[in-house]
Amino acid sequence: MAGIDCIIHLAAVAHVTSQMGSATEELYQSVNMTFTRNLADAAVIAGVKRFVFISSIKVSGEESGLKALSEVDSHLLSDPYSKSKQGAEKALRLIEKQSGLEVVIVRPPLVYGPRVRANFGLLLSAIRAGVPLPFKGLQNKRSMIYVKNLVSALELCATQPELAGETFTVSDFPPVTLNELVSKISLTMGKTPRTFVFPKKVLLILGVIFGKRQQISSMVTSLEVDSERFCKIAHWQPSYGLEKSIEETVEWYLNERLPSPHEVAEFRRVGDLPLKICQLCAVDFTLFHLLRPLIDSMQANGWDVTSVCSDGKYANKLSARGYRLQTISVSRNLFDMATHLSALWKIFKLCRQEKFDVLHVHTPIAALLGRIAGRLAGVPLVVYTAHGFYFHDQMPKVQYRFYVILERLSRKLTDFLFTQSQEDAQTAIAERIVDKFNVLCIGNGVSTEIFMPDAVERARARLTLRLSDGDFVIGVVARLVKEKGLVEFLMAALAVGSRFPQAKFILVGDRLPSDHNASIEKELRETQDILGSRLIVTGYREDVSSLLGAMDLFCLPSYREGMPRSIIEAMMMSLPVVSTDIRGAREEVVPGETGLLVPTRDVHALVDAFTTLISDPDLAVRMGRAGRERALELYDEKKVIARQMEVFSALLAKKGRLKT
Repeated sequence: MAGIDCIIHLAAVAHVTSQMGSATEELYQSVNMTFTRNLADAAVIAGVKRFVFISSIKVSGEESGLKALSEVDSHLLSDPYSKSKQGAEKALRLIEKQSGLEVVIVRPPLVYGPRVRANFGLLLSAIRAGVPLPFKGLQNKRSMIYVKNLVSALELCATQPELAGETFTVSDFPPVTLNELVSKISLTMGKTPRTFVFPKKVLLILGVIFGKRQQISSMVTSLEVDSERFCKIAHWQPSYGLEKSIEETVEWYLNERLPSPHEVAEFRRVGDLPLKICQLCAVDFTLFHLLRPLIDSMQANGWDVTSVCSDGKYANKLSARGYRLQTISVSRNLFDMATHLSALWKIFKLCRQEKFDVLHVHTPIAALLGRIAGRLAGVPLVVYTAHGFYFHDQMPKVQYRFYVILERLSRKLTDFLFTQSQEDAQTAIAERIVDKFNVLCIGNGVSTEIFMPDAVERARARLTLRLSDGDFVIGVVARLVKEKGLVEFLMAALAVGSRFPQAKFILVGDRLPSDHNASIEKELRETQDILGSRLIVTGYREDVSSLLGAMDLFCLPSYREGMPRSIIEAMMMSLPVVSTDIRGAREEVVPGETGLLVPTRDVHALVDAFTTLISDPDLAVRMGRAGRERALELYDEKKVIARQMEVFSALLAKKGRLKT
């Protein structure tokens, strides 16, 4: 916590199942109260100024009577959750009194929005399924708060001096009846509201009989929250109204909903044998560098994974490390029909022999062949990850349409599509490659442990590369082929190098044996003859994080990409990024904030971008820091893998290969 000004503490245990019995209260006290107290004590020691604690409206009351509940209300607490939150509040006030730590306590009602669970999630599921609901006659009013409105309130709690030492109840307004809520959700989903009249007392009795008293009570009783005091002191108003909030929540639910980690943890294989997964791609480089973390996660989950790719040095490395590997030659030339037919037959035989539960395919040609073979072999679940569709903006229209049609014809061979860029997901829907319910943008990610700025490691790497403190180093990590924009990069390096003597350049990477794009050997030799030691060409390296750490600016001038990992790696290392304005890269780089975007094949634009950042090193540093913050938020490899594992588990359960 060193250097932290404010902690916003949201973590808590909630909705613990009754199966825990007497251990329930102990768990609530341990996590919600004791942990909160310990966290606040640690904050005091670290010199943290402010501690914002998310409590619960239940501390003020379970239901409202003639007036809305506020922070001054209290009642006799009966359930372990409420008591643990109240205990945490008291502990924090005592610490505040003894230490001077500024404590702000917020008691929100039900929080909803994308990724909502519990009762609200059940309500969404029931409405989507067309289940008639017994809420038509209810006039109870419930306050809620949309997650983005809560965020805006917490920002004020973290920063406004006059809020120190206060406790607030915060909610959207006005409150809404359950019947109104059902109607709004139904209409947003494009459905007719299906509700009927049912006596409230009978509902409460049924709740007791079936052990759902608390859930039913929280739905049918009134709970209005008074936010007037917070609005007045903090000058706050909820930015999102009910219509927009419901619209965004429903959109998430229809397009992106995944099972919770708790649900996934309860999935288990039907039968005694482990799930059998096949990971298929064209080249071993992809398997070694991009797919290993996912394979490791699947194996850690007890799944039996077989990897399939063309033979090569990385295939040997994988085998040496104990990965189960089958080599099948998959050509990257679309019109190499003899090799394709051979690969198709071998993949088909392998799928029939191994009886895979899942075939997960990657890279365009391997994905096409794999999906055909998988369907013929009767693999229950075929999933395709588009790391970047082969068609792209720079392609002639006739060629573009040809590859789109190929993908569209494969639609019935694919149970689910992952894309790494949101743009690809939108394109897949627009081009009818997949319907909107069978696609998910998972993003791309890298290890936050490996790609972490380190001043000592930077100094060591620069010393090894014979770089001085005054050098401004511009680097590229890419395959050494023309489609990566490296000819333009070398031309820009010559122009910038002649103007700025402190500018030096690093090229990291090599050319794969399977690369059919043009080489840059001639241009590289010519540039090296002029720049000499100012252009460092490392070849293939596994210590990419160290080399990035030695750079001051990262560049990717590629003509086409999916969701380039190299940019994410650079952002994680706090480097500003200059990239071409292409698919994937324009999702990762925020122009003017984390880097600059330039047109493809435009040497002059590259030179201008390099000049801007060399001339203003402070700007480069600010962009690099902003890039790391963005990367940590969006591109953590663990989060990307978790999203995939959740979807696989849900799809397998739907196919009857997993059960809860």
